This record gives sequence, structure tokens and C-alpha cells, in this order.
Amino acid sequence: MPNPYWDGTRQAHLDRSQITASWGARGTAQSGASIAFVNRAFEIYYQALQKIGECPDPDQSRQMLESLHDAARTGWGWGISDLEEAFEHLHSNGGHWTDDDTKNYYGARDKVFQRGIVTAPVSIVNFMNAVDDRVSELRTVMENYQRQTRDLARAQEAGDWERVGTILGEVKSWGERAKPLVWFAPRVERGVSGAVSLAGALGRIHTGLTTYTRAREAGFDSGTATALTALRTAVGWVPVLGDFYGKAVEMIPGLTIWFRNLIRDHTARIDRASRGH
Repeated sequence: MPNPYWDGTRQAHLDRSQITASWGARGTAQSGASIAFVNRAFEIYYQALQKIGECPDPDQSRQMLESLHDAARTGWGWGISDLEEAFEHLHSNGGHWTDDDTKNYYGARDKVFQRGIVTAPVSIVNFMNAVDDRVSELRTVMENYQRQTRDLARAQEAGDWERVGTILGEVKSWGERAKPLVWFAPRVERGVSGAVSLAGALGRIHTGLTTYTRAREAGFDSGTATALTALRTAVGWVPVLGDFYGKAVEMIPGLTIWFRNLIRDHTARIDRASRGH
């Protein structure tokens, strides 16, 4: 039987009247935080599915869905150990929660839930920990992006186009690593060109880099107009990746502030340089 919570046709949600388990009982210390934590997990899963459904690139959509489902199936042991089983529990109980099995989640500023230690169902904690793992991986990608944009701006200002090409290759490689992780940013607006997928931005970088490389291999020097135009075009798409990364971390307020401060000046410099200013 199809499960509307799992397939994303309905967002799961619990209020106190739907919980008979002790972790959600009225008067229990921290029960309000526990209920909010559970509903945040449900919201993350549902919103991610909706955004994945908007992704215009089938390959990236598949990668993101596999990553999300893998997180939702994180858990082991008897009972309700992962989010998929949690949805089965809800569906079979008419939207009510009866299971008492719990564990602790340790929230922090850079986590998807920030209210310190929360006691909640094992399945929900396992899912949120899995999401945090992916956020941590995405943060590593973004930290590399920050370094790459800084180095790219310097290389471009120095006219070191071979170095620019090398860095663009790194930008593309790290962007490919990010593709399964940006559940919340399948598209961004790119001026008059409309919505762009992450794969589309990476593809434009790849095309420019390939054109430049082939020109160099054909014996043209790095000052050849066609090659430089291709490389400048590729560089111009690097700031677009920052838009994807920024949107992907909007669900984590502390991380969003960190990222915006981290890339603002560097992406602005690249954008100006790519226009020849």
C-alpha cells in the first residue's frame, strides 16, 4: 500500500493529541522540544522531496533522491529504527505515534536542529543525524568553494589563465560531489536566462574549460581570443554555484550566516572580473 508520507503527497505532522508515547506526554520535561524536533524532521524530508521534484535534470534528481532515501533508511535493530519505518508506523496507526523507544540528539548551531540535547524517537534521531552528516559534507564542499573562488580571483587578476583553468577543474569536481546533497536547491534564477540547474551550471563551466583546453592542445597560446572568451564564460558561472550552496543551507540559520559572509566578497570579485572590470 502506498505511503503518502514516504512518497511526499502528504507532510507528516504530530501534535500532542496524536502522541501516546511518554516522550510526548504533557508535563514531561522537554516534550515540547521533542515534538518540535520530530516535526522538523518530517518537514525536512517533505520539503526535500518537493524540491527534488522541481529539479530539471534527471540525473541530479536521481542522485538527490538516493541520498535523501539513504538518510531516511539510516538505522538498525529491532523496532522502528529509521524514518521509513516511522512513516509506516504513522500510516498504520492513522497518523498517531505510540512507540516509546527513544535516544538523544545533540543539537548545535551548525546542526539542522539547534536546541541542545533532545530526547526523541530513535528513528527520527537516526534520520536527523544522517542529515547532519550530509550537511557536514556539504560544508566541506563549500569551504573548498571558498578557497577556489579566492584563488580563482587572484589567478584571473594576475592573468594566469593556465592556473584559472586548473582551478575551474577543481570547482567542477567539487560541484559534482555536491550534486546529491543540495536537496533544497535544485534550481536558482540566473538573470534573464531564467532558472538554471546545478548540473547546468557545472555543464557550462565544463564546456568553457573544454574549449579552452582543446585550443591549448591545438597549439594556440593562452591569449587566443576564442580560448579566453570560453574561459571567461566558464569563470562567470562560478558565482552561480554559490547561489546553489547558499540555498541548500537555508534550513540551518547559523550555517547560512557563516556561508553568506564567507563567499560575498569573493563571488563579487569573480563576477566583476568575468565581465572584464
